[in-house]
Amino acid sequence: MLLKVLKYDLKFTYKNLIIFYTLSLFFALLGRICGIFDNSGIMLILSKINNGIAISMIVSVIINNLMRVWARLVLNFYKDESYLTHTLPVKKSTLYLSKVLCGIITMLTSTVVIATSLLICYYSKENIELLKNSLNLVASIYESSITSLVLQMFTLVFFI
Repeated sequence: MLLKVLKYDLKFTYKNLIIFYTLSLFFALLGRICGIFDNSGIMLILSKINNGIAISMIVSVIINNLMRVWARLVLNFYKDESYLTHTLPVKKSTLYLSKVLCGIITMLTSTVVIATSLLICYYSKENIELLKNSLNLVASIYESSITSLVLQMFTLVFFI
């Protein structure tokens, strides 16, 4: 029964999030295409504008993800829809677990979309070297490896 409840939660959440995912990737790709033509000032400006729009879509993905999961929880447990939810032959713990799993799944999907958008917008050898050097510097300050540092940051973002 958990899978059925989770399916409907994911449908509700992804119905709107897919629009923001698509817009984020579209503007990142458009910014990259405009950035190929560096010799033109207008294309450079268009590239920067599209990259800015992609960043704003990334922020919208995060905000909408949190809002949709919260809205689904409130609708199911405290609004008009709660009558139907509470009459289902499902334990409350299953319903809550479904909401938590929906939040985790959508956050992981959003992270993949955000990473892909940023990679499309800003990938270059110089940026990758700068990232590696920055991570080496931070890892040496905390006396840990880069892998453990990235895992700690990942844990901090998702579980706190």
